[in-house]
Amino acid sequence: MNRTEKACIKCGKSFHGGSDKFYCDDCAKALKSNVMRTRTCKLCGVEFLGGPRASYCQECRKIRQKEASARARKRGGAARPIGSVDKCKWCGAEYIVNSGRQKYCSDECQREAVLEWQRKHKEGYNKISGQDIKKAQRRKEKKKICVYCGRVFSSPTPTNLCSEYCRKKNKQIKEYQAEIKRGKNVNIGKLLNEQKEYQLKVEINEIKNNIKFKSATNLKTDQKE
Repeated sequence: MNRTEKACIKCGKSFHGGSDKFYCDDCAKALKSNVMRTRTCKLCGVEFLGGPRASYCQECRKIRQKEASARARKRGGAARPIGSVDKCKWCGAEYIVNSGRQKYCSDECQREAVLEWQRKHKEGYNKISGQDIKKAQRRKEKKKICVYCGRVFSSPTPTNLCSEYCRKKNKQIKEYQAEIKRGKNVNIGKLLNEQKEYQLKVEINEIKNNIKFKSATNLKTDQKE
């Protein structure tokens, strides 16, 4: 950093410093020591020693912190004893409560709920700024692969599933996987076999469509010649 000779804006004393320095060392030290000073509590009117952002004395700060914690607990719902049974806010499955603020049966459901919350809060901004139209156009042009059936598709919405059928079946698999994590004995094999059969069916249809497309293209080429 370039150090140039400057004049302190408080005392006028000459000193050397960078472009972000305006006080000499003595004045800068004095200013820092003056940050803590006597202030008046906004709640009870008692004088106390505090920094520039301090608005309440120590006792009133404790009261406000307790009130804030109570409001947070109220927003979170009624207290539930550890070990009790509750229903997941995302998938509706029952789970054993491990903490007072637990809302979901698994990390996966919590992640999906957070993503959904983020999507909803982004919708307002996108509509106001016009980003929703631009993003929809980009999504139409971008090719995706369905995580359930493997079909290549495009969609104007942020999704990795190509149809309502695939969304329904994929959700069933996720719910069964959550049940297994909780130690329940469920037959997920049937759902996985259905997925494999459907993936095979989709693959065969894709091959047939490609053959039809190539045949139609070759026919047009022959007709032109």
